[in-house]
Amino acid sequence: MNRSRLMATTMLAVLSLAVVIALTVVITRWSMEQDLVSESAIKQWNQELVTQKEELLAAKERSEQQIQALSSRLAGLQAHLLRLDAMGNRVASDMGIAEEFAFSQEPAIGGAESSPYASNAQYEDVASTLSQLENNILQKEQQLSALEAIVFDKDINAEQKISGRPIVKGWLSSPYGNRADPFTGKKDWHPGIDFAALAGSEVIATAAGVVTTVGSKSGYGKFIEINHGDGFSTRYAHNKELLVKKGDMVKKGQVIAKVGNTGRSTGPHVHYEIMKNGRKLNPYRYIKN
Repeated sequence: MNRSRLMATTMLAVLSLAVVIALTVVITRWSMEQDLVSESAIKQWNQELVTQKEELLAAKERSEQQIQALSSRLAGLQAHLLRLDAMGNRVASDMGIAEEFAFSQEPAIGGAESSPYASNAQYEDVASTLSQLENNILQKEQQLSALEAIVFDKDINAEQKISGRPIVKGWLSSPYGNRADPFTGKKDWHPGIDFAALAGSEVIATAAGVVTTVGSKSGYGKFIEINHGDGFSTRYAHNKELLVKKGDMVKKGQVIAKVGNTGRSTGPHVHYEIMKNGRKLNPYRYIKN
């Protein structure tokens, strides 16, 4: 009985020892596997961190290069804007309208106190300055557009303004107003001014306009009439040759005919008239303008 109990106790002890050994082996192997997994994960994470640092440095370098490029472009735009200011101010001053335009004022460009063109410039500084510059350029474009319109209108007005003589070379041979008729000798009213010149010399338009009449007219011979707008028109008579046709647009100073002796005339000359809404004016004061 004691023997059987001893054997049972011995077997139980051996079995327990075997279980402990087995558990120890399993735990040890599991622990080793866990250690291996942890080491591998740590190495992978470290490698990813290194890669991310390299990518971050590369991205930072690219950003700095882009900011430097933007800063350089910004400096060029500001210099160009300053030249536009100087040009606009000069044109406005020459035209006597400088007070209506703020070209002489300092450009409304802001930004940080430190130069946004430095190598360590921040994107926000450059973007903010670019935005302000864009608004300033838009304002200058509007000012220049208005100035251009004024200049264009003044050029048109200068072109349409009647002034000067209808010939390049010649002399005044008969004034406006009362005179003795060259054919009858009686007192007569002369509604224009006569300019004597060599036959075939040039007759020029005294203002820009549209040719409304071309052809022969009783007493006037070969005749041209030009409409200049605002009710004004000019007439050129006794021509030898007509160089424009009805509907033509003519410029101030453009040759429109050749001096002749056609119609009721005693020699080569141009009979010149100026009309305002059908009423004949004294051309003399326009010749002197």
